[in-house]
Formats: sequence, structure tokens, C-alpha cells
Amino acid sequence: MSIRERELKILAYLKEHKEAGVAELCRIFFVSEPTMRRSLASLAAAGKLLRTHGGAAWKNEPGENLPLAFREREHSDAKVTIGRKCLSLIPDGATIMTDGSSSAMALLRELDAKKGVIVVTNNAKAALILAETGVKTFVTGGELSHDTCAYTGAQAESFVRMFNADICFFSVRTLTPSGDLTDNAIADNYVRRAMMARSKKRVLMLSSKKLGDACLNTLCTLDDVDFVVSEKDISEYFPNYKEKFI
Repeated sequence: MSIRERELKILAYLKEHKEAGVAELCRIFFVSEPTMRRSLASLAAAGKLLRTHGGAAWKNEPGENLPLAFREREHSDAKVTIGRKCLSLIPDGATIMTDGSSSAMALLRELDAKKGVIVVTNNAKAALILAETGVKTFVTGGELSHDTCAYTGAQAESFVRMFNADICFFSVRTLTPSGDLTDNAIADNYVRRAMMARSKKRVLMLSSKKLGDACLNTLCTLDDVDFVVSEKDISEYFPNYKEKFI
């Protein structure tokens, strides 16, 4: 089997199984770990797949959504840092809205450090995350997206519009060089827009790894957000919006 043939088969396997470890791929394709790591590095450099800790994952097509299980592991350390930094923006007694993103889930896990906070969210896992914290939580209901594990649709949007929030926290798949916030999950973006409309302040939670090309749907632009919270300073890429970056 040529290198090209092996790489095509690796991509086909990842497309079907979404992700795999190096050892697993070595067993399937009968190559050593150094050889497999070189193949994965080559494919990642060509933008064909995503490297993960110990393996690789399928890089979705423009209209596809990454599974939540993968998104929770992706840039996980950065998301913990971002979640903790967002706490400084939340006063005790605030009402906040959060979307179904894995970044917002990282924030929810830190909320027990605040007093009297109320959460409105379309995150299907929020009730489990907040159940033992004493944080008052309202979950939208609606159509459950199995890719994003978030409630979407008219019911979710209508539920959000019944509340008034101090801050909404959300994430997207990419922030483009021109300042567009984009995502493949169109239904999720509709709920995010409803949250942004019902909140006094809007906070984008964004790993520095999410700077990149546009996805299928544009949510809004940097003009529409008050703050961008990242695990490190990325304001140099957006000199006209430096004051918004935390």
C-alpha cells in the first residue's frame, strides 16, 4: 500500500468513526507508531484532519457539526481558563444566558463560586451540571440536537424571549480575520441571536485555536459583542476591537 493509499484509507476510517487513537490506527493499517504519526501530521498540515491527544479526528465538512463529546475534549484546558475568566464578568445576583457550547459548559461548572446567579440556557446538560450547586436554572426545552446536545427550534427561541438577562455567554466554531462569528449549527445560531437580543451584554467565549475560515452560517460580527474572552491575548489580530478582548 502506498503512502497516498494509506492516507486516503485513514481519512475514510475517520469519516466513519469520527476519531481514533494512534495505536488503533496502527493495528488497522499494520504500520509502526512513528509511521502513523508522520501520516497524521502530514494530513493535519494539509487540513484534512484534526490532531487530538493520542490520535486524530475527522475534520468536518463546512455544513457538518462536531459531536459534543469531541468538542468537550477539544482545547479543554483553554476552555477551563476561559470559563474561570468569565466569572469576573458576573456579579452576584446576575441573570445570565448560556448557549449549548462546550465553552459555556466550562463556565457552568464554575458558577458555584457566585451567589444568587440565575441561569437561562438551551444546554441539555445544564441541569446535570448545576443540579448540586444550588444555582437556579431554567432550561428551554425544544428539539434536541444530537450533535450539539442543545435544544433548538421555535420552542427554545420563544422560551428565551420570556427572560431578561444581564449577560449572555456563547461560543462559535470560528472567528474570521474580518471579524465574523461563524458556525455550522444554524439552528443553534437562531437561539444565540434570541439570547443576545434579551441580554444587556454579550460575551463571546473563544479559544485562540478557533481563529480561522468562515463556517456555513454567520451569527454576527465583533461589532455585536461587548467582550471576547480567550485563554490568551489574541487582540493583536483585531486592532480595531482591542478594547473588547479579555
